[in-house]
Amino acid sequence: MSADTLAAKPSPTPGPERAPLKTRRVRKTGENRVMTGVWNAVGLAIAAVMGFPIYWMVITTFKTNKDLIAQDPTFWPSSFSFDSYTTIFDDDQFLPSLQNTVAITLGSVVLGLVVGFLAAVAVARFNFRGRNFFIVTMLVVQMVPLLAIIVPLFVVMNGAGLTGSAFGVILAYLVFTVPYVIWTLRSFIVNIPTELDEAAMVDGCTQWGAFFRVILPLTLPGLITTGVYTWIQAWNEFIVANTLLSTGGQRTAMGWLTFYSTTPTRGADYGAQMAGGLLVSLPVIILFVIFQKKVSAGLTAGAVKG
Repeated sequence: MSADTLAAKPSPTPGPERAPLKTRRVRKTGENRVMTGVWNAVGLAIAAVMGFPIYWMVITTFKTNKDLIAQDPTFWPSSFSFDSYTTIFDDDQFLPSLQNTVAITLGSVVLGLVVGFLAAVAVARFNFRGRNFFIVTMLVVQMVPLLAIIVPLFVVMNGAGLTGSAFGVILAYLVFTVPYVIWTLRSFIVNIPTELDEAAMVDGCTQWGAFFRVILPLTLPGLITTGVYTWIQAWNEFIVANTLLSTGGQRTAMGWLTFYSTTPTRGADYGAQMAGGLLVSLPVIILFVIFQKKVSAGLTAGAVKG
């Protein structure tokens, strides 16, 4: 076929353009306003139910005796009064008990983190005979209730002459703080690649240098998270402290609050009881608020393989 024939051949007539297909719009998550409103209402209702006891506790501390003994409960005091807090601070046993709790809790947290962290490094980084048995034992120990070991624990502490002292309570708290610290921190240390330790030692670090320069900084979120939860456990503990301190005449804040609420003169003073409970709980709440971001980061830091 010649070039003239190709040139003379008419080009095909273009047909009508096909209209583009309409793509179906996919609704994104959360764009259903009706369901969003329903779930928000459900969430607010659950929050109101869970937060009402706290509200009632706080508002009771500011009520007068007239509102406290009224036949119909009032959800808002007719007049605010600080007599409940004055009654608590006038008690000569409140501040010493609170100081004992701070000292015991701080000592048990620091000592538990030091011992538990070193043990967690040994379990996570070294292979030794009975390693798996040791890990399972740490898990089993956490499942044993304190009531099951309080009698033998008292016998051992009494034989060592450590009953009636804050130091004895600190050592007794290691029974449940150290296994928790080991089990929790082990997961953080396992997720730190051993190649980082080896690279640090190639650059001239010793094993202790690699520990302080690699393992410790990378495990810091886990240490903070574990320390906060260990603080809460030690602060709220009552059975061991009440048993071991019974011979020395001392009390922790939890023991003082229990004794205060059962005395004949203060048993019906609900405003003072609520004020005491709020003051005892306040340090834990403040600590958790301060380290909230660190705790949230620590809860997920050990979940991803490094």
